[in-house]
Amino acid sequence: MALTLDPEDTRQRIHDLVWSGFHPDGDIEPMITDEYLDPDELTAEDRAWVRTEVARACADKRAAEAGWPAETEYDRLEGVFARLRSEKVIALHRAGNSLADGHDDVREQWRAAGRLASGIRGCCFYHSQDLDAAVRTGRLHLAFSGGMIPETDQREANTFMIGDRIVELLRAAGFGAQWSRNIDERIEADLGRWRKRSPPA
Repeated sequence: MALTLDPEDTRQRIHDLVWSGFHPDGDIEPMITDEYLDPDELTAEDRAWVRTEVARACADKRAAEAGWPAETEYDRLEGVFARLRSEKVIALHRAGNSLADGHDDVREQWRAAGRLASGIRGCCFYHSQDLDAAVRTGRLHLAFSGGMIPETDQREANTFMIGDRIVELLRAAGFGAQWSRNIDERIEADLGRWRKRSPPA
């Protein structure tokens, strides 16, 4: 029986999930069959194909990881994010599925930290669609804001400062970074490659 799913489209989604490095191997198959595809429309052949493709992609990534350096591009990016957090900037990986989701995640953390009393100066994040693009191209778009300070008349200037600081830290970590210095546009980080080790199987 022929497959009812789109093999190329599904194979690309499997690749993006596996190579993002955020999901244990055992989570990938149900993410495809229960979330990405319609489970009610899948045949036994579809499910067998997905199982085989997921196993192949996970094995390929584990083999590749064995040759990776101790510190990968993701580790260096997390170093940038850690530095931002130490400077009172919320920095989130894979924040939701869109810019709106990411801003919601930031607001949730800001509220939990105590809002204006927290001393948090701003935020930096990317969402899951940005992650998919980074897996494929090595380029990552970062959203940011400096509008979380109490001085309303200084929020635009603070946003410029945070954008410049993100660019400075990215370049210090060895990445290319481009920003138009328009606060309505995101920063593009050229990571070269996206390499994040997956959680233990």
